[in-house]
Amino acid sequence: MKTPLYDYVVLDTETTGFKPENGAKLIEIGAVKIHDGKLVDRYEQLIDPHQPIPEYITSLTGINDSMVIGQPDVSQAIIRFDKWIGPRTIIMAHNASFDLSFLDAAMKTVNGGMFFFPHRFVDTLEMSRKIHPEKPSHKVAVLIRDYGIGDVEEHRALSDATQENMLYEAMRREEFGR
Repeated sequence: MKTPLYDYVVLDTETTGFKPENGAKLIEIGAVKIHDGKLVDRYEQLIDPHQPIPEYITSLTGINDSMVIGQPDVSQAIIRFDKWIGPRTIIMAHNASFDLSFLDAAMKTVNGGMFFFPHRFVDTLEMSRKIHPEKPSHKVAVLIRDYGIGDVEEHRALSDATQENMLYEAMRREEFGR
C-alpha cells in the first residue's frame, strides 16, 4: 500500500472450519465501516449454517447451534452484507484470503455459481509482514498485544473486526506517520 486508507470496511468472519471446499460454512460476519478515519457504522450477523457447529468452534467463538437457529442462511446474509458495504468499497481483513474464500463460496450460492464480489481487498497480515519482517508471528492475537490494543482475540466477528481496525490504524501511523 503506497498511501494510507481512511475510507474502508474492516471485515472478520467466524466459520465452522478452515476451508469452504471441505464443507466449512460461515456462521458470523462482523464488520466496521470507516469514513474519513472515523468509525461510522457496525455490522454483525449470525448465520445458520444448516449443519452442527463443531464443539471446538463453539469453545473458540462461543457460538453454538441454538444461537444460529432461525438466523438468515448464507445467501440471505451475504446479500444483506453486500448492500451494507455499498459499491466500490475497499475491504480490509487480516489474512484476507481466508475471509474471501468464504465470501466467494457464499456468493456462489446467490449468483448460481458465478462469483461477483466487486470489492478490492487489503490484507493487514501482508501489511504487518512488510512493516515487520523480523516478527516470528503475525497472528492477530500477537499483534494486538504487541501494539497495546488488547490481550485477547475474542473470536467473535465484530469484536475481531474492531480490533483489526485498531491494528490497521497503529500500523498506518507507524508506516505513514499519520
